[in-house]
Formats: sequence, C-alpha cells, structure tokens
Amino acid sequence: MTPRPHAPRPHTPRGHTPLEHAPLEQTPQERTPRPGSARPFLRRLCRTAVVAALVAALATPVAASAAAGVPTDPNDGVPRTDVPVTYDRFPAVTDPGRGASGYFEPKWFDTDGRHIQAHGGQVVTTEEDGRTVYYWYGEDRTNGYWNSPGVGVYRSTDAKNWTNLGTALRSVSTRDELLTPYFDDLYDTVDEDGRPRTEKVDALAYHLNSTQNSDHTAIFERPKVLHNAATDQWVMWWHADGRIEPGGSTYARSMAAVAVSDSPAGPFRMTGAFRMPNRADYQACTPYAVPGQARDMTVFQDDDGTAYISYSSEENYTLYIAELDETYTNVTHTTDRDTLDVNQYSEDGRYPYVFADGTPEAPVRGEDFQIVKECGHLEAPAIFERDGTYSVVTSGATGWAPNPQTYYTASDLMGTWIRGVEPGDAHETTSYSGIPDGGDGLLSVGDVRRSTFGSQTTNVLELEPGKFVYMGDRWNDGASDSTYVWLPLTVGENGRLEMHNPATEDPERYADGWDASYWDDKGFGHGTWKVVDDRLPDDVRRGSSPALPTRVTVDVDGRQSEIPVTWSALDTSRLGTRTLTGSLAADAGFTAGRTFTRTVDVTEPGIVQIAPEAEVTASHRNDLARTVVDGSTGKGWDDWSGSGYPRDSWLSFEWDTARALDSVVVDTYKDGATATWPSRIEVQYRDANGAWATSSAAVTLAQDAAAPAPVLAIDVRAVPATTALRLRLTTQTNTWQSIAEVAIWGQGGTPNVCRAADAEVTASVWQTRYETMTPDRACDGRRGTAWSTWSDTALKDSATFTLTTDQPHGIGGVEFTNIEGTVTGVTAEYRTTDGRWTAVTPIGAAPSVVTGTKTVLRFAPVHATGLRLTFATPGSYLKIPEIVVPEVEVAPRVTAAASPRCVAGRVTLVTTARNDETTPIALTVKTAWGSRTFAAVEPGKTVSVATTTRAASIAAGTVDVTASASEAQGTQTVPFAAKSCG
Repeated sequence: MTPRPHAPRPHTPRGHTPLEHAPLEQTPQERTPRPGSARPFLRRLCRTAVVAALVAALATPVAASAAAGVPTDPNDGVPRTDVPVTYDRFPAVTDPGRGASGYFEPKWFDTDGRHIQAHGGQVVTTEEDGRTVYYWYGEDRTNGYWNSPGVGVYRSTDAKNWTNLGTALRSVSTRDELLTPYFDDLYDTVDEDGRPRTEKVDALAYHLNSTQNSDHTAIFERPKVLHNAATDQWVMWWHADGRIEPGGSTYARSMAAVAVSDSPAGPFRMTGAFRMPNRADYQACTPYAVPGQARDMTVFQDDDGTAYISYSSEENYTLYIAELDETYTNVTHTTDRDTLDVNQYSEDGRYPYVFADGTPEAPVRGEDFQIVKECGHLEAPAIFERDGTYSVVTSGATGWAPNPQTYYTASDLMGTWIRGVEPGDAHETTSYSGIPDGGDGLLSVGDVRRSTFGSQTTNVLELEPGKFVYMGDRWNDGASDSTYVWLPLTVGENGRLEMHNPATEDPERYADGWDASYWDDKGFGHGTWKVVDDRLPDDVRRGSSPALPTRVTVDVDGRQSEIPVTWSALDTSRLGTRTLTGSLAADAGFTAGRTFTRTVDVTEPGIVQIAPEAEVTASHRNDLARTVVDGSTGKGWDDWSGSGYPRDSWLSFEWDTARALDSVVVDTYKDGATATWPSRIEVQYRDANGAWATSSAAVTLAQDAAAPAPVLAIDVRAVPATTALRLRLTTQTNTWQSIAEVAIWGQGGTPNVCRAADAEVTASVWQTRYETMTPDRACDGRRGTAWSTWSDTALKDSATFTLTTDQPHGIGGVEFTNIEGTVTGVTAEYRTTDGRWTAVTPIGAAPSVVTGTKTVLRFAPVHATGLRLTFATPGSYLKIPEIVVPEVEVAPRVTAAASPRCVAGRVTLVTTARNDETTPIALTVKTAWGSRTFAAVEPGKTVSVATTTRAASIAAGTVDVTASASEAQGTQTVPFAAKSCG
C-alpha cells in the first residue's frame, strides 16, 4: 500500500451528531429497508408512529426517564453505593496485589450508584449540540463470566460521571427469544405469516445465545465502536467466541463479529461474524493454530476515515491488523461463501477472503493486512496515533492475571512495526516479560509488581488533543466487581510511550484521583524530542563527587537548542550502574517536566561485576535463583516453601576459577505489607578444602514494614580468593525473605572474545517459539540465558555459530556446556587477519561433547578476526548458555634465520628477521656477542644484524629473536651452524 499522507489532527473531537431520539434499548429504530427485511406497510406505519411519539417525548439524546440511567435489578449482585458519587477526578488506583482485600477497589459507580458494567470496552468521543459527549461500551458482566446480557453502553459529558443507557447489543438466553418483537424488528426473524425463519434464527442463536448451558454458548468480549460518516452508521466489532460443539471449549469459535446501529446508544444489529485475514503459513508459530482465528481485538479509525481491525490470531501467538472496507462492516477482500465451513454469519452474503495465498482475490500483506508481532503470544491490543506515529499497546496472554505490557510503533499501519521506539534494541526479540525496567517497549514506569499496575489494556482514549488515557481492566475472573484502571500516558524521549500511576508517583497531589492537569508539568508538547548531548561522564570513581552539567542539547524534529536541566542524585558510594533522571525546563514547544534517563558507571580499576557469570543456586525455590542476577530489580527470588516460611536460607554463587572479591550489593524487595527482607545477611565462602567458611563480612537490617526495601553494600575485600560465595539469610519475622538482585564485584577472569566490544555473533539456526533464544545469548555473560536450536517441527542435523571481530584477537581455544539435546561433536575454524577461514590445529584429540559437562577445545594460539564452530546435532538440538573464547597472548609472527660468515679471517654472525604481521612490531636480536633492538619494524619488512665475533672459528649455537606488539611478546630461538675461517 502506498502510504497515505498524514493529516494534522483537527482541534475538535472526531465523530458525529446523531439525530434526537431515544437511545433506550427498548426503543426500535427505523432503518432503510435491507434485502430480505421487507415488512407489511401497516406494521411499518405503526412502528414509525411509536418511534415518533417517543422522540417527541424525549427532548434530549438522553431520555428524561433515563437521566439517572435505565432501571436495573437492585438484587443483581452488582456492587452499589447508597449515595451516588459525583466524580471530579478519575479514580485513583493502587496495586496492592491480587491477594489484598482492597485489590478490586475502587469501584466506579454510575449516576445511579451502580458499579459500571463496561468491561473490556472502549470510549468513543462525539459531538452533540456543540458539546463533547462520550460513549463507553463494554462487556456487561452483571451475571458474571457466563450469561452475559450483551454489550452495555454509558454516556457522559466529562468522561468521569457516566449514565447507564442500557444494553446496546443484546444477547439472548433462549432461541425462542429471537422471535420476540425486539429481535424480529432487528433481524426479521418472523415472516409475514407469523412463522419463524428457522435457518436465520438458528444462525443468530449460534452467535447470540450466551447462556452457560447452551450447546453453543456465545462469548461477548472487547466491544469496540466506530462511526462511519459515509453511511451515517455506528459500527460495533467484538470478539465473538463460543463453543463449536456441545460441551466443547468456549474459545473454539474465535471470530470477530460486527453490528450496526443508527444511534450510538443502539440497538445494534449483528450483520456478520467472521474469521479474519491470515497469512498462508498460519501455523508458523504453533501447529495448533486454526485458519483465520480472531480473538482479542480492537478497531482504529485514521484521520482520513480509513478504518482497521487488529486481532490476536494463531492461538494468540501473532498479532494482526487488517484494513476494513468503506462500510467498516467487513475487510477489503471478500468472497461469497464461507470457505472455512465454520458457521460464519453474514447478513449480506460476504465473507472475508481469509488466506493470503497469492490469488488475485486474496488479501496482500503490506497492503490489506500486516503482522504487528509474530510468535509473540500477545492479546488485548489498543491502537492510537500521535504526531504521525501509530502505537499498539498490547498485553501478554496470561489469562486473568495481569502482566508487564509492551507496545509497538510504526509510521505506517501497513508497514514495519517495532517494539517500543528503538529499532533493533537489545530487547526487540525478547519475551514481553523479559523486558527489564526502563527497557525499550516496556509500557509502565514505576510498576513495582510488573503487572501494568494490576491491569490489562482495553483501549486508549484521547481525552484532549495529544493527551491520551490508558483504559484497562482489573479482572476478577469476569465477575461484575472487576474494576477499571485508567491512567495517563506521557511521551518521553524519542517518542517513548510511558505510563505512570499518579496515585503512587505523587500521592500528595493524586491520592484521591487525577485529571487533565496531570500533563501540565509533565513536559507536554508535540513533536519527537531527544537529548543529543547530555555532557555526562561515562564513568566516575567510587566515592567521588562529580559536577553534573546544567544544560543539555535537545533535538526536536531536527531543530536543536540548549535547555537547562536538573538531575536526580548520583550515589557513588557503591559500584555499579547508576541511573540518573534529567528533568528539562520549559521551552517554546513543551511545558516543563520532560524527563529522560542516562546511566553512569561507578567504577574501581580492575573490578568487574562477576555475579552473572556464576552458577546460582538457592536453599529454596531454586528455579528462581538466577532471577537475582538478571539485571532487574523487580521481584526476583524468595524462600517461601510449601511447609512455611524458612527462617534460615541461602543463595550461592560458584565460579570455575577462584576470584578475588571486592564488594557485594544486595537489592531486597518489599512483597506485600510486611518487611519481606532478611534481618541479617552473612557472607560465607568456600575455603581451600572445599568447605564453607564464615567470614566477618555481615550486615544487620531493620525489618521496618513502613520503610522501603533496603539496598545494601557489603565489603568483602577481606574474604580470601574463592571459587564460591554464599549469602546466608536469616529473619526475625514469620515471612519470606525476598531478594531482587545481587551484584558481586571482584577481579575479572580471562577476557572472553565472544563478549569483546568489537564482537558480533550469528548462528545458522535458533529457537523462536516460546522464548526467543538467539545466538547473542551465548555471549551475554549470563548462564541463565541460552542459545538453542530446538524446534517442534524439523530439527537440524548441524548448527554453526560464528564469532567475528573488527580487530585481531589472540585465541587458542573455546569452552562451552551444552545443557539440552545431543551434540555428538564440534569442529572449529578461525578467520585469519586477511579474511581466510582456516581449520584450527587441535591440541590433543578432538573433545567429546557430553550434555551437562563442560567441553574444552584447545588449539595452537593464533591471531584471528573470527571463530566458527560447527556442532553436530543429528536428529537433535543444542542449548548452550555461554560460549567462552578466552583471549590469549599470541607472539607476533616473525620469520628469522641466522648464519655465520667469514669477514677478514674472522666469523661474523648475520641474523635476519621479517615482520609477518599486519602492524608494526618491536624486534630484539640477542647473541652471545651482543644484542640490538629495532623499535618499529613495519609489516613485511626484514631487518638484518651483522654481529662480529672477533674469532676465527665458532661452535654451533643459537640466537634469540624477541618480537613484541602491545602486550603480546614472544621469543624464538634460531640455531646456527659451526663456522671456521682459518
């Protein structure tokens, strides 16, 4: 598709002013006759008269009798308040955890004091009588997860106080209900002689009967509505699921359904229930995918009027977006039959052409549909656009439990989507749950439970131009007391999308709720900005007090200016990476408060972080042990066990070789209302006999539940060099001990060329299903991540791993441990400095590869710009956490020779040496009669040294030729023969 030019967003809400009429669900609406919907004239006349009378009686879009909402059953079980609440702010939310008594609070009450039933929904903005009006559509969960009445709709003029307008799209509880006047008027289910239209009734019942005991229970989820200006209709799409056989799964149907109405309040008439466009290889991520599957979905209307539907497909593994036709009631490519034979429903006989199979009638990827994320296991999409950038906020697929949500962006809806705003960043292909705090693509900031503040996205509302509100649900397994999480979105550096929780971010101002003033001091403005020169040092010494810059250079869409900046405090008392937050002053285009983060390393010469290289084990919950070295200070490990709370626990870190230690930094974690961290931490180490010894390094912590979880540094320089360190954790309270992160600082081991700054790694194959296990994970210094070649389809019989570097490195071996699959052998080649791949010369026999045991391949040291490993995996696969290519010193290559000659009856020893390297080297020629040094011998040049012995004859002997370059040095002994000149 040719990208459409982006039109500036008008400073008026999108939408349509509907006709004055009663929006009550009980009031039928006159429509233009449809094919197959003819009625006798008298019947139409009577209905028209009824409508006219109602319209005359109701002077505003909200009926007088409905000013406080439609009547509801006071005993329906939906939470209520005796005194209706008038809201002047959006409700404040916290995230105390699902087990807390106040987790499903606060309730959001409508104008009748009844908790709003608009779950999984959307707010549509329109204009009526010159003022902005909001309609909130959502799942009516009055009866809980089962037996849904359908789609509820609420109306508001301030987006805070909502009046219940009833059911916009009605389900049925029995098949015969479709024969009542309400449904007959909508669907023409009874012919002129009063006989049921059986085929139509059966088809409608299949998609509208929501009763739990129905053979084909229908599920109504995530309703979304658009107004089509061309047809002057309101169009609703929803995730229409249900059983396909009695007693089967209620999520087997997986369709998207569509309905239309002349009014935003309904009633809506279902016109279709479809499977959606699909790539031909729809089982690329899972063999269990079914054709055209559409589950969690949303819709989006662009400024030019083009509409789109986004849906989770392929068993939620792949997220799609597809263009809708001009009516918004179908996709752009259709056919006249249900080609899948899955009981799709179509009022006009058009069905989506599902497969992008290359035929002229088929949809085309990049023109008619696009994949936002392949094999990502995502759901609950919400789309919005800001300043020419489209964003899809989406949730992981974890059932009712919330998760750390991510987002994707693109400049063209049918173009290339990336996670976050940085293409190809370190977290581009990781699982959504693996994005660390502050990582590109992680939506929430300050989300300590990594639960998107206990919510799942459903929609993004543009409250005012450029001011966007995240709408989320806090699910109680689909019960009517499930609550809502509405939070402001801000746009950070490079267009980064950020969601903060005002109630926890600034409780003094927002503990009772928030409103549009939140953006006033958050750097609100338009355009994409970035700090192009922060003037910060890369690193500072431990204990120092560096001066920080007072101004930075900021670029806004290509225009640069100097902006004053203030910084958060920089703690240099402990080693590690410190994150600084810079806050920008206001300028002509932005209010004050734009924030950005930078990192500064607090260092000590020769000291590095060695915890990620260690094997980590624990006394309890060993499966979580490695989370304490994953770089995230979110919840990591705790020692809870099935038999209670241990009072004495440990975390152990083990290395292959002895390490001299400097300090240990421990981030504890507050998990609940109590102090869930140790009262004392003692450092133990493995002594020379392999036994655990207790050191004097220890720290005592106050278990003050009112205090934040402490971060502490322990000096361990007095601990002897050791191959293992253990933290003994004890507590005085009856609770778990939670540790988020442990950093251990000490002397680094042998440098690993695989992790060198100029290194790049690739592989012939890697695992993409479930968790992406790319080859770079074998060189990230973390044993908890791995490169894997596993596949649930065709396994490869071999795999290559290639390491290349920009500069030559000295290498002489490789080490790795395969932990899964079967590797029957490994061979290696190195790339010479002139780019030739050459087989290594092994030292000893080729090593055998035993799963779970370290494999070591040694070869003659060489200068190389690459190493290629070929693993034999016949009928199997491999999984390798770390590949280590130790950097070794390799003497410069020199060709040398020595020969005696007779000069004037005396022996002169002539020694020649040629530099075979590509860079200059130093050469020293040493004989029994003297030595000579050349400081810089150019590549390919030969030097000659003539040494006079002053003897007429000499015995056979040797000359030492020493070559050095940088820190590498080598000496070769060059023989010469005896010589007599008598």
